[in-house]
Amino acid sequence: MADGESQWDLELDETILQDLYAWIDQIPLSRPKKRIERDFSDGVMVAELVKYYFPNWVELHNYAPANNTQQKMINWGLLNRKVFSRFGFNVPESIMRGISLGKTGLVETFLYNLRVKIDDYLYGMENNTSDPEYRILFRANNQYKNTPRADLARQNDNTVAPGPAKIPPFNKTKPAPITGDSVSRLVYEEKEQECIAKDEQIQILNAKIRRLEHLLHLKDVRLQDLTDKIEKPSKVRR
Repeated sequence: MADGESQWDLELDETILQDLYAWIDQIPLSRPKKRIERDFSDGVMVAELVKYYFPNWVELHNYAPANNTQQKMINWGLLNRKVFSRFGFNVPESIMRGISLGKTGLVETFLYNLRVKIDDYLYGMENNTSDPEYRILFRANNQYKNTPRADLARQNDNTVAPGPAKIPPFNKTKPAPITGDSVSRLVYEEKEQECIAKDEQIQILNAKIRRLEHLLHLKDVRLQDLTDKIEKPSKVRR
């Protein structure tokens, strides 16, 4: 079984599905989640999902909400060319059409594979967190979490989270005398930077855990496939 085919033939057990749904629930989306087959069928919420992790990669105005299959396929085609390709992720047209038509179980397989690609990308930065692109993506991600669109999404999910307080810029041309307030502000900024660094590490470690779980699952699938191939000739000989 080729890797390109096996990634779409996965059978996701209940534990993996519940973990997948929990992952989706933690991401702020512009529409309330009702039926997953319909929610993601036009690709708009997929674009929002990717933008949550990589804000500079997706321009949401390019993806129009749609009920007709033609517009849905336009959205999916654009995602495939402009966004998924950056992960080395190619979604076959048959899969995109199946999702557009609301085929049961297909969107979960797609989202599972998308999550793996996102995790792979973040995991690849584990030893290179000083990479300027990584810093830009992470800080842009924090900015996106505090936009009106994200606020609306959190209201839809009843999970409104407060954004970080904005720190007034220092006067670089005229140093201010050191006061108790200035010291506390400096301490606050240092603590904020520490929190950002810890958040980065948590994000990377979570991605690493999910990647290892994914590799174990693929190993089980591969072993089962090989077992089936071994058992078939023995049954024929009988």
